[in-house]
Amino acid sequence: MRRNENSGLQVWRRRLGVLAIGLPSVAAAGATGGADTAQLLAAVCVGALIVLVAVAVAQRRRNPATAAPPATASSAQPATVATTPQTTELQAKLDDRERELADRTRELAGRQRELAERSREFANAGRELDSLAHSISHDLRAPLRVVDGFATIVLEDYGDRGKPLDDLGRDHLRRIVAASQRMNSMIDTLLNLSRMTSRELASERVDLSQIARELADDLRDDLRIREPARTVEFVIAPGLRADGDPTLLRLVLQNLLGNAAKFSAKSRDARVEFGCREDRESAEFFVRDNGAGFDMRFAEKMFGMFQRLHSANEFPGTGVGLATVQKIIHRHGGRVWAEAVPAPADGHGAAFYFTLWDGRLEKKTT
Repeated sequence: MRRNENSGLQVWRRRLGVLAIGLPSVAAAGATGGADTAQLLAAVCVGALIVLVAVAVAQRRRNPATAAPPATASSAQPATVATTPQTTELQAKLDDRERELADRTRELAGRQRELAERSREFANAGRELDSLAHSISHDLRAPLRVVDGFATIVLEDYGDRGKPLDDLGRDHLRRIVAASQRMNSMIDTLLNLSRMTSRELASERVDLSQIARELADDLRDDLRIREPARTVEFVIAPGLRADGDPTLLRLVLQNLLGNAAKFSAKSRDARVEFGCREDRESAEFFVRDNGAGFDMRFAEKMFGMFQRLHSANEFPGTGVGLATVQKIIHRHGGRVWAEAVPAPADGHGAAFYFTLWDGRLEKKTT
């Protein structure tokens, strides 16, 4: 196309050149034929020249408008593809494939989450079995050794010899009874823990602050009856909510707040706080006290069944509360840990932190 336009312009240029060369000869011929003839020929030549110039100009002006730039394969191809029915059908199939792939991806992610949850449940079950085996082989055997030892003494000193039962013998019998009662209490605790934590897990929005306030009121009433001279300040953060089983989460707070009140018995200004660290990626709830605290080297041991860092004479208890807390928190897909400073060091006390499966926190707006 461009080559044809250039050749046309060259033809017109040659014609103009020929006409310009011929004008002098035409003028000379007109001079010999007469003035009128010369003028007529000159006018004809000028008119032809004007026409030729006008045609050349019009041709040049028309060429840019009519000449289309050469289309490249890349620019022409999308327009052709977008307008063909085959391309529309292929695009629809591609969209279907993408949606199917997205659905498969979501399904795979859901199965991976389910697998991770099952793996966590199996791991927790394994730890619970280990703890139960330890309790049966060690903790329950301890009172049995007491029963066996003192029963043997009584038989040797009073049974075979026919010696009448004196105060020492009665003390041996009291030890036997106490050991058997302690073992019976431990068995009942294990059974209650199994029933409570193996129940079907419910999930609803739970107002943890309200539960903590109710438990704090119960603890105050209990202290007024048992220890009227003692006071404990309870500080409950308002509006803390989370998803979970309301019964089991109440049991968690009951154990943690009860322990905090118990182990701060020797503090002059006892203070127990329930709150949440909101500056973290997930909600970290905590129960903090300024009580006896403990050595952090034994922090993990505290969550074992019947494990205690203080003697029963100093602080009474069965050593099952924190094991219960850990099992419930694990069932909620969370974790629990402790930080402490033992008394009488500055800042003594303990703080127990826990998260739930989704780590979400809802604060009431006031």
